Amino acid sequence: MRKRSLTLVVLSAAFAGIAATAPSASATVPSTSAADRSACPDGNFCLWPTFASYPTPVETPVLATSGDWSGDADGLVFQNTGSRAVDVEYTTYMNDGTVPVDGTVCVTRDKASRQFFYNPTTVHKVTWRADNTC
Repeated sequence: MRKRSLTLVVLSAAFAGIAATAPSASATVPSTSAADRSACPDGNFCLWPTFASYPTPVETPVLATSGDWSGDADGLVFQNTGSRAVDVEYTTYMNDGTVPVDGTVCVTRDKASRQFFYNPTTVHKVTWRADNTC
């Protein structure tokens, strides 16, 4: 029992020493608001992960690109804030995700509203056009 008490005292003292020498957390919070982090920066195509960002974004976009992009990004809500139209290649999953359907959609600049896919979708490629026409 005495060894156990001694061990607890040593561990408590060690923890106190670590806590006393650990750097303190910063009291300042970055000035970026949630609205700033969730908005689509001007000149970008953005994709958000859920319908929570429709019609007003409340989440950080999973994709924000001002140039041609390729990869895989899952999302439902999208917006183009660029001065040119973009072609978006995607796969949407119908029938509870069991039937993949590939497609391409042309998206022009429309800051007033966001658009959305009706089913779970993976965007594979974003290609910027020369102008804002589809």
